[in-house]
Amino acid sequence: MLSAPDSGICPASKKGAGNVRWELGNAICRSRNMAVYSFKTLPIVILLLLSSSLFGSCNKNSRGSSFPAKKEADLPTTAASETSLEGILQKYDRNLRPDFGGPPVRVGITMSIASIDSISEVDLDYTITVLLRQFWKDPRLAQPWLPNITRPMSLDGRLAEDLWLPDTFLTNAKESFMHTVTTDNVLIRLYPDGSLIYGMRITAVAHCYMNLRKYPLDEQNCTLEFESYGYTTEDLQLYWMRGDDSISGLQSVNEDLQTFQVGAYLTAEKVSHYETGEYGVAVFKFRLSRRVLYFFMQTYIPAALIVMISWVGFWVNPYSEPARVGLGITTVLTMTTFITSERASVPKISYVKAIDVYLIICFLFSFGALIEYAIVNYTTLVRQKKETKKSPSPSMQTFMQTTPMAPMGNDMQMLEVDNDSREAPLATVVETELDYENPSDAASTPSDDSGMGRFPTSRNIRYRVRDTVRARTSQAGHRVRETTSRVRRRVGRILDDECIIDRRSRYLFPIAFTLVNLIYWFTYLYVDMEGEKIERDF
Repeated sequence: MLSAPDSGICPASKKGAGNVRWELGNAICRSRNMAVYSFKTLPIVILLLLSSSLFGSCNKNSRGSSFPAKKEADLPTTAASETSLEGILQKYDRNLRPDFGGPPVRVGITMSIASIDSISEVDLDYTITVLLRQFWKDPRLAQPWLPNITRPMSLDGRLAEDLWLPDTFLTNAKESFMHTVTTDNVLIRLYPDGSLIYGMRITAVAHCYMNLRKYPLDEQNCTLEFESYGYTTEDLQLYWMRGDDSISGLQSVNEDLQTFQVGAYLTAEKVSHYETGEYGVAVFKFRLSRRVLYFFMQTYIPAALIVMISWVGFWVNPYSEPARVGLGITTVLTMTTFITSERASVPKISYVKAIDVYLIICFLFSFGALIEYAIVNYTTLVRQKKETKKSPSPSMQTFMQTTPMAPMGNDMQMLEVDNDSREAPLATVVETELDYENPSDAASTPSDDSGMGRFPTSRNIRYRVRDTVRARTSQAGHRVRETTSRVRRRVGRILDDECIIDRRSRYLFPIAFTLVNLIYWFTYLYVDMEGEKIERDF
């Protein structure tokens, strides 16, 4: 029997008759060599298997200590979520509220104010844009197979058509709309426990009752009310999620407002009673304080300046009628224009506003300056008329101007009394006075005829007429001079009286206007009027 060599190398096959035995021995040799090789490599394979198993167990233990591995079922894929939600919606009835027939659905509200503008005193409303968010829980949308997932799913806004939504509306809105550019501004988020967040961006023109008694020094309390339209308090209840902290964005709104400033605010819930039942209402109440600087610049300061312009007439000559009358009428008409324009910017209300009171005060002071000049002018005319009656008559002044004065001296000229009708009465009076005032002189006067000795002669008459006319003329001239001097003094006193009126008006009008202004500002700034406090009265 042939054996394979011990070297491990089997001999090559040969051709011939004995080849069969040779081949058999060669095969035995190869088998033996393979067994020897397998025995040598077996420990290496065993070591490799042991090392790989040990490394895998250590890596598994390290992952479990710091990062616990989630089960494959805890990591839902997008396809699984879509499949589960689709299956839920197939059995979902959007026409029935959550927990139908059970306790009412509590809908929480939060709101971010984007802007408040177009506050109108004429229409008694304001325009507001808000981001409204509503929170509630719908057990029908719960996904119990996702117990460890807390992150909500953000859904497309068009899915709102397939879900039950609260029928919330704005109670005091005149008109409102939801923004739709570029798509419907709607937010829907679904939590695994069935909790929902439904947000929207809306703009509304809301009514606001305004008490304008202190306008423009007023503060208005406005509200924005949310109410369920069809569900009574037995089915749905509205409430603010975090109380007053549910409102945000007011600081940025104050920076944008030009004529108002949002002050104190509060949130509250109340119940409205209707014929169909009781409905829950969530109320947001806030105070609008008007910025007065604009009205100071546009109304108060110009009106006060117009009043001061009317006082310029006190320094104008009283005899400059066109200047003073034109100045007074101009200021009065300007104040009338101010009052008319101011009434066009506020509603037609039955009570008097603060700005009306101030403009009326300015109008009265402007009109008073015009009346002051009318009094001065009337006083001048009346006193001049009285002094004219006390002055000498025109006939006496004519006589003094037309009667010649006889020269004084030894060579006196005789006053010839002619037959003029103007001088005849004077001659008659003179002759009568000569006959009866001094009869002794007439009796002792020598005469040419002894039978006519008791009557004065023609020569004596001439001398006596001359002396009498001279005396009367001197007395009349003295009286005229005294009268002229008296008239001048009285006219001077009249002018002095007129100046006194103007001088007193120069400080009486400003003092009175200042006192009235102090009373006005104290009353409307520090006196509380009805309806100014913001209170939680519901």
